[in-house]
Amino acid sequence: MEKQKDYKNYSLGRIIKTGWVSFRRNSFLSFGATGVMALALLVFSSLIVFNFFTNRLISFLDEKVDVSVYFQGEAKEDQILKIKSDLESLSSVERVVYVSREQALEDFKVRHKDDQLIQDSLAELESNPLQASLNVKAIDTGQYASITNFLEQNSLKTVIDKISFYENEGAIERVRGFSRGLYGWGLLATIALGLVAVLVTFNTIRLTIYNKKEEIEIMKLVGASNWHIRGPFLVEGGLYGLFAAVLALAIFYPGIYFVSDKLGALASSLNLFSYFVGYSLQMILVIVGSGLALGVFSSFSAIRRHLKI
Repeated sequence: MEKQKDYKNYSLGRIIKTGWVSFRRNSFLSFGATGVMALALLVFSSLIVFNFFTNRLISFLDEKVDVSVYFQGEAKEDQILKIKSDLESLSSVERVVYVSREQALEDFKVRHKDDQLIQDSLAELESNPLQASLNVKAIDTGQYASITNFLEQNSLKTVIDKISFYENEGAIERVRGFSRGLYGWGLLATIALGLVAVLVTFNTIRLTIYNKKEEIEIMKLVGASNWHIRGPFLVEGGLYGLFAAVLALAIFYPGIYFVSDKLGALASSLNLFSYFVGYSLQMILVIVGSGLALGVFSSFSAIRRHLKI
């Protein structure tokens, strides 16, 4: 009767303690299950970083992209200004900047003011070798194709020497294609590792259930409820997920710190480490929540299949 009364008063704290004891006793199995789950969470967190970085990189490149229209040397200024006026009348155009041949030469000299060889070469030239140009910024990057098409059909297209949009478009499409491909493979790897983690944890809990078969029978005889019997196994699975999340985060943040400067070279305005430190609470909740979900789901599946009470 004493034991029966004791199980009826079985508290949540005691269920957690029993799950913790089981977790510690199965140290070798716990290490394996936690390690595989941590690897799955680490790949998942890396996928979050990669998706964030490529989106920001594409946005950064989009901001830098414009249509540069270069004109023939014999093009007259009034012809260029007429094309500029035509472009400004388009609803898809945000702004158009005219750079004359003289201004282009001055800008070139300023950019290379520390290169004496270039300065001496320019001084020996009898005429200005640079072209006048228009730099066109669209409201949306998807509108550059229509702007380019408009220029190619303009009545003064004969004075246009080159339109540079196609080169920029190719660079952005390559980044988008690489991003989609790598994200797809990363998602597959995350799912595969998640399934492996579930299977490893499932088998670990299954072995624990078999090892405690006699203890479970005694608990049933003295009046323990189904929750009192199943609870510690759910706690044990949750602990696998919790420790896996802690391990993944312990690797994730130093890793982000290490690669942040290197990736920042591609987009100078982006600091990955500062961003994820600023959103550390959300990141911790996502990783810990994912770890707990994996662990508890694995335990629940093993309990339903192998714990007949």
